[in-house]
Amino acid sequence: MAGYNAREVRRCYDLSADEYAKHFLNELDGKPYDRSVIERFSQMVPSRGLVYDFGCGCGHTTNFLAGFGRQTVIGLDFSEKSIELARRLFPKNQFDVDDMLSSHMEPGSAEGIIAFYAIVHFCYREVEKTLGEWFRLLKPGGYCLFSFHVGRGTLSVDNFLDIEGACATWRFLNTDRVLGHAESTGFLPYEVVERYPYADAEHPSKRAYVILQKPT
Repeated sequence: MAGYNAREVRRCYDLSADEYAKHFLNELDGKPYDRSVIERFSQMVPSRGLVYDFGCGCGHTTNFLAGFGRQTVIGLDFSEKSIELARRLFPKNQFDVDDMLSSHMEPGSAEGIIAFYAIVHFCYREVEKTLGEWFRLLKPGGYCLFSFHVGRGTLSVDNFLDIEGACATWRFLNTDRVLGHAESTGFLPYEVVERYPYADAEHPSKRAYVILQKPT
């Protein structure tokens, strides 16, 4: 099985940035659990703290979290076209190009990190590396919240959203294995929830939502 192809994934989202926004800009409207867990996360992170939103895409999760007015939220994505679009769609928010596997953000600079479906193209090797990066970026006591598709195997897509040349592979992950990597990194599991997909609104796979804390 082929490993993670960063160049392919970046090209996929660069090519499909506009179409992605058309499909997913308002997706949180139909996902009550996602909205509720993001809102609760905002209450967990200290007021006026800094939160990074990795894999922010067109910026809708960044804008939703920032809308509570409690934290400074910076949206980060390695797709330059997605970041350009996010800046146009949500000019009041800050967005930067950054790779979660090798972030240029300052160590110990954030009270919180969110990453909704940002690790879905990763093999476990990249998942472990990403968790190490998040641990490095968080202040002691900081939290991260991330989600992914649960299961086994992969789903390769050609012409994502009917955009010619936009190709990538999505990977389904085992929740316990991800937690094992998190604990070996040094994180403390705070909460783990798996839910079934919303009928006729999502890809028919379970989702995992994981909240971890960096020890104080």
